[in-house]
Amino acid sequence: MKTVNRKNDKRRITVNNITKELNQHLLEIESLIAQETSRLKQYKGLEKGKLQVTSSHGNIQYLFVENGTNSPKYMPAIEKEKVRLFAQREYDEKMYEHLNTTKARLSRFIKNYDENSIDAIYENMCEGRKRLVTPIRPDKETIINTWMEMHPGGMNTIDDEPDIRTNRGDFVRSKSEKILADYFYEAGIPYQCEPKFTLFSGKNVYPDFVLLNVRSNKTIYWEHLGKVDEAAYVIRNMGKLMDYEKSGLLLGDNLIITLETRERPLDMELIKRNVEQFLI
Repeated sequence: MKTVNRKNDKRRITVNNITKELNQHLLEIESLIAQETSRLKQYKGLEKGKLQVTSSHGNIQYLFVENGTNSPKYMPAIEKEKVRLFAQREYDEKMYEHLNTTKARLSRFIKNYDENSIDAIYENMCEGRKRLVTPIRPDKETIINTWMEMHPGGMNTIDDEPDIRTNRGDFVRSKSEKILADYFYEAGIPYQCEPKFTLFSGKNVYPDFVLLNVRSNKTIYWEHLGKVDEAAYVIRNMGKLMDYEKSGLLLGDNLIITLETRERPLDMELIKRNVEQFLI
């Protein structure tokens, strides 16, 4: 099996995040255009023309050239609010034009950009040709296989053997964990059950799942706390979460927590949002 090059991994993270970042930037631009559209409405009725800014004996002076004339009109201090509006209008008009030009260019780029085109050249080869070629960066299958080998599951030898079988053939300890595992499997997200994770203290613990965001090549741990209506259970697991944080697992970054009580079962909508946010 081909080894994974760390520099290529970092480049893959950058490339695979481009489309997402560009679309986020496009949404920001569209929001700014909406703001500028609203701001431009406030100048209805204001004289059309250009503001000129000059300096005389160290003092700033403002002149206004109305459309259709060539004679600048001096703007006295008493009309400073109108001067401000002239300046603001020119800014807003330039910004509105610039934002729309940027939006058009960015929309065209996003439409024509295919972040998978680099990998597709290798992935579309026949198997016999693939065996002869080393791709410029690891293909998806290689990344997943390498990751699975580096993060073996079923490492918890302390507790009793789990006895609930998932659709992939793993064994988990609760119906909720099966629901999670089956959801990951159906979504095509690489995962392992009960991997080994070494805390800052040197102690080994076994989170419920470890998962791979294939797009970013990022490893994420997932703990499901199914008895948060029991005080002793909560206290014990809060200590575990504190240990995770001291060991480099940060909630909302590379650690996901889901909760459950008897009255409030597993929330599949929340699971879906977490998966879309962190794993796809």
